[in-house]
Amino acid sequence: MKPTNLNLGCGLDIREGWINHDKVKHNKHISAHNLNITPWPWGESTIDRIDAISVFEHLEIDLITALNECWRIIVPKGILHIKYPLFTSPFVHNDPTHRWFWSEYVVDFVDPTTKYGKQAPYYTPYKWQIAHKNTSDRNCWVNLIPRGK
Repeated sequence: MKPTNLNLGCGLDIREGWINHDKVKHNKHISAHNLNITPWPWGESTIDRIDAISVFEHLEIDLITALNECWRIIVPKGILHIKYPLFTSPFVHNDPTHRWFWSEYVVDFVDPTTKYGKQAPYYTPYKWQIAHKNTSDRNCWVNLIPRGK
């Protein structure tokens, strides 16, 4: 069976063979949905990979709510690939649509093996494994794998 990949908040990055999502249908290849409204339109455990490049900091819902929706729709052993600007980046303050400003440690709260994940295990029942995290160019790039699916 062919993998189902979701390009969440794709903007102008239209990918062939992917579900290209954005808030508005500004291209015929886009599936439109407002991510602030949950549940999202994808079924449980139907997506193999989610790329959310510069998306979550624009949402009205908080990061935990967005990650919980990703956990719901992603398959076991799926990959959630995230990029967000760090709160120290000048760009994070220049974009008037940014609602959230985070450090590189914000995703640690959903991984129960990290310092913050151990301190606040009650934030969400949906846990992730941080498979990769890199901070470069004032951005944080993270790959998460769902735990317990």
